[in-house]
Amino acid sequence: MVTKRQLGYFVVAVSVIGIVGIIAVDVLGAGRWGGFGPLQRMGIGLGLVAVAAGLVLIRLGDRPA
Repeated sequence: MVTKRQLGYFVVAVSVIGIVGIIAVDVLGAGRWGGFGPLQRMGIGLGLVAVAAGLVLIRLGDRPA
C-alpha cells in the first residue's frame, strides 16, 4: 500500500528532476536561442507547484494515499 508520504517523496523527486532537466537544456545550449522562453518558465513554475504539493503530502504522514 502506498502512503501519502511515499507519494509525496515521489512527486518531489520527479518535479526536481524535471526542473533540473529544464535548466540543463538551457545551460547546455540544446536550443537555437539563448535565455529562458515562456514554456521553460511555465515548466519551472509548474514544477515548483508540484514540489509544494509533494511537501504537503509528505507532511500528511503514513496514511494511505
